[in-house]
Amino acid sequence: MRMSDTRLDPSLKTVISSNVKNGKLALFVPPEMSELQPENLRYLHALASRNGCMLIEDRRNTVIRPMVEQRDLKPHKLCMGISELLKQAGMPGPDPIISSPHRLAPGNLHLDVPVLIDMVSASVKSSKRVVILPTPAMVESTGNETHPISAYACKLVTADSEMVLSYFDSPGFKAIGYIADSQFVVHVFIGGGPLRSPHIWANFDAMLKNRFRFQLFRSTQPGQDFGLLYNTFYLDIHPNHVSRSYSSQQDRANS
Repeated sequence: MRMSDTRLDPSLKTVISSNVKNGKLALFVPPEMSELQPENLRYLHALASRNGCMLIEDRRNTVIRPMVEQRDLKPHKLCMGISELLKQAGMPGPDPIISSPHRLAPGNLHLDVPVLIDMVSASVKSSKRVVILPTPAMVESTGNETHPISAYACKLVTADSEMVLSYFDSPGFKAIGYIADSQFVVHVFIGGGPLRSPHIWANFDAMLKNRFRFQLFRSTQPGQDFGLLYNTFYLDIHPNHVSRSYSSQQDRANS
């Protein structure tokens, strides 16, 4: 990503949905994308071509309710799997639960995805690492991904703040999360990479009726425009329990 401009450009952000039928993955993109977002469409064509999936323009006139209005919907299965994953990794206190409304609470720390990726890159060698076997909920929500998950965590300390950063990695599950006061914010990455070699990291089975964000980062180098496909989840936690635990157990890495 360092070969691209990692500033978030709203004009290069897209919401994509997906479905799987007879083992074939289909990505549904917004209408008129060739006129409104030609750079995004070029990247998604490269992604579809490399990973053997279809790219379909979604012409349905559906009304999508804002996330804040989805309070009464059942929580995403992956949220339950992530909650179990955090407990396995040693997060103290009650089980994390999906935030309601499902969004970042006012006043809680917001960090852009490129910043988090850069922080993980700088701190992962100094982080505490544990290896976790996925629970049944995690296996189901990630498309029967049964590989062990490497979980990394560290406390990053700056002159005016400190925060706990986590990174999860397995062949079919890649995520970055951080503690934002009373919430745990986690970005689950579905795919991405440079334009010349984009990959889908999630299992196709996990893409069944999925909906996620796509963000493109431009580059002046040919073939190095960088794309990320990801979902973001917010979980309520008890920060006092977590803070005490990480103060006594986690390694420190100066950012």
